[in-house]
Amino acid sequence: MQRNGRPRGGRYVVVGVLALLSALLVSNARSETIGLRMSTIPTLDNAAFEAGLAKNYFGDEGLKIETTPTVGGAAGIPALVSGQLQAASSNIVSIILAAARGLEPVIVIAGDTTRDEPPDLLGIACKKGCGFQSGKDLEGKSIAVNARSNIPWLYAREWIAKTGGDPAKVTFTEIPFPQMIDALQHDRVAAATVVEPYLSAALDAGSVDVVSWPYSAVQKRLPVAQFVMTKTYVDQHRDLVERVIRGYDRAVDWTNANLQSDEFLQIVAGYTKIAPDRLRRVTKPAFVKTIDPASIQAVEQLMKKHGLIEADVDVSAMIYPSLVAR
Repeated sequence: MQRNGRPRGGRYVVVGVLALLSALLVSNARSETIGLRMSTIPTLDNAAFEAGLAKNYFGDEGLKIETTPTVGGAAGIPALVSGQLQAASSNIVSIILAAARGLEPVIVIAGDTTRDEPPDLLGIACKKGCGFQSGKDLEGKSIAVNARSNIPWLYAREWIAKTGGDPAKVTFTEIPFPQMIDALQHDRVAAATVVEPYLSAALDAGSVDVVSWPYSAVQKRLPVAQFVMTKTYVDQHRDLVERVIRGYDRAVDWTNANLQSDEFLQIVAGYTKIAPDRLRRVTKPAFVKTIDPASIQAVEQLMKKHGLIEADVDVSAMIYPSLVAR
């Protein structure tokens, strides 16, 4: 039976067509490619992120990421705040410092942590046969850091203090990570805070001794490096942030399952310029998807002790909600 000359099922056909069109619009919106400018640092901390780029996990989320290398975590923050970057690779000390200055950084990629025991990601190294054993031995001498007031600087200072030295009597000289071993060999500095994979390469060459592993000596499971965006950008681009997190989570799963694979080592060799056979012997960090706020609070308290900040920082506001470890 018909009413007004139309089939009874006509309205269902219309509804079905509208639903199909709606689904197609949503699909097209999600498949739209979004450009994203991000800074990176040529260290092992960024390995899972670089793997995500190489495996196209971010591309699968509709992201076209353009990367810009920087010498350290502190360097990316100004470019982030100015709008030149949408995300920056940094370290937890530089991120807390930015928060203390009211810049409102938000961690959107959890990055990596140290493992439970040394060797770990950072060693204080000196020329072969230097004989240094404690912070007291470094008083009156120069030690290389990639930047002052960041994570190697802070944990080197605390290790010096814990082992009988006075950090105020040590000169901290800024030298990029890839150039630190050369600076040691040419006596520009007496010691250097060398990260992987550069440290293992120097140890393999027999050119340095490790004086200490300052991260492990001061704090277990230290959250070392993360990627941040500004709170304003995050609030305006929640869908984009979720895409970044999904892509990175896939990268973490793949990386942790392939730390010794030829494919992973080739990826890391491509941006660090360290040969894959050397990288195979390098200490790897723990790549993680979440962050324990208590571990950041421990860093914050150490920063207060060494005069980097004066007031407490709202740690919870620094972490994107889905990244908080529960």
